[in-house]
Order: sequence, then structure tokens, then C-alpha cells
Amino acid sequence: MMETVGVPMLLALAVFVVGWAGGWVPLVRAGEVGAGRFMSCGNAFAAGIFLGTGLIHMLGEAGVVWRALGYSYPFAPLLTAAGFLGMLLAEHVLMPHSMHSVVHAHSGEELGAEEVRSLGSTGTPYALVLALSIHSLTAGLVLGARAGLSGALYIFVAILAHKSSAGLALGFALRRSDLGPGRAKKVVLLFAAMTPVGILAGALLSNLLRGVAGGYFDATFLAIAGGTFVYIASMDILQDEFLVAGGRLAKWLFAAAAVALMALLS
Repeated sequence: MMETVGVPMLLALAVFVVGWAGGWVPLVRAGEVGAGRFMSCGNAFAAGIFLGTGLIHMLGEAGVVWRALGYSYPFAPLLTAAGFLGMLLAEHVLMPHSMHSVVHAHSGEELGAEEVRSLGSTGTPYALVLALSIHSLTAGLVLGARAGLSGALYIFVAILAHKSSAGLALGFALRRSDLGPGRAKKVVLLFAAMTPVGILAGALLSNLLRGVAGGYFDATFLAIAGGTFVYIASMDILQDEFLVAGGRLAKWLFAAAAVALMALLS
């Protein structure tokens, strides 16, 4: 019981601190310093972990559980595709254009005048942080639902790597807005809290659901979450990183190394 409660709480606290620090630094530093090559390679490595986790671990485990429940139909790949398409709909179809441009301006890139103006409008910063946190909540749910530290460690590392870079992107965007320092810091706190909320919710669901109901929950949730992890890796991280000229081979090598690492851990 102690591990069931203590491990998610410890991981949630660590993710909160990393997310808060990532968003805080651009708000308090005088210089306009981007994430740089190191952050880009780290982000690519995190993408590889997300990709390997989604395809190798989550999809594979979901398939095993569906077969154990007596189903021969490939529900796991179907739900993985549904998870991917759901994230695609949320971020690239339903999201307003100006917010979409801000969300995908990673590593402190410059924003256009329209996007900067939209950040200062009423409610938009809060909508922005919620949009940035869609995958943070999903990843947190998966992390919280994993049993024990060993089963959650690889997801935890990926979340830490990507949470820091997402926090930096949010912090740089808020600096360009006309928000006051007090409101901007509150937005960063909201962003930092999203993944820990997912972690604690996932741990609670995992404890509540047992037996056959727990099996259906695991089989369904793992497959859908696997699709969202593949989406985060491909559409949310790698696509944006490889649009930036320079260092593409290094970023590819970091992503490939992470996938290979996840294959070895499997």
C-alpha cells in the first residue's frame, strides 16, 4: 500500500517541479535564450522514448490483455489508431489557428504578430496551457496507472524530458504576451500541475478497478494511450524539431537510440 500511494506522489512532485522550473526560467531571465541544441536533442530522445513506449510496450501489452480476455479481433491496434486520431483532431483541427501556431512554436522560436496579440487576449493564455497539457494529462494517467517504480520509470523519464522543453516553450510565449508577471506565473503553475493531476488520477483508477473490469480498463486504456504516445512523438515533437534546420542527424540518432533502448528494456 505504501508503494501504491508513495510512488505516484513522489513522481508527481518531481514532474511538477520540472514543469514549473521550465516555465519559470524564461519569465525571470533577462536574456532571450532559446533551448539550444542540447534541448533539441533531449527532446528528440524523449520522442524516441514515447514512440518506443507506445508501440513496443503499450501496444504489445494491450494486445496480450485483449487476448487474455478472449478476443481475437485486433482491438489493440484499432484503439491505438483511435488514440492517435483523437489527438490529431484535438490539436490540429479543433484548436484555433492562432493558438495552434503558439503551441507548436517550440524551443523559443519567434512568434508572429497575430499570435503575440492573441496571447494577450482574455482567457487565451489559459486555453493555451490547457492545449499544451492535453498530452501531459494522458502521459500522467499512464504513469499513475503503472504498478511500482520499475514499471513506471521509462515513462517518467520521457515525461521529465518533454515537460521541461514544453515549459520553456510556454514561458517564452508568455514573455511575449502582455500578461503581467503575476498572471503569467499563475499560468505556469497551472501547466506544471496538469501532469501530476493525471498521475494521481491514474493511480486512483488503478486502485479502484480490479478483476475483469480492471482487465478491460487496462486493455482499452493502454491501447488508446499508446496511440497518444505515438502522436506525441511523431506529430508533436519530431515534426516540430525536424522543421528546424541544423542538427537533424544528431536528433535522429538520439530518437533512434531511445527507441532501441525501449526495445532492449522490453
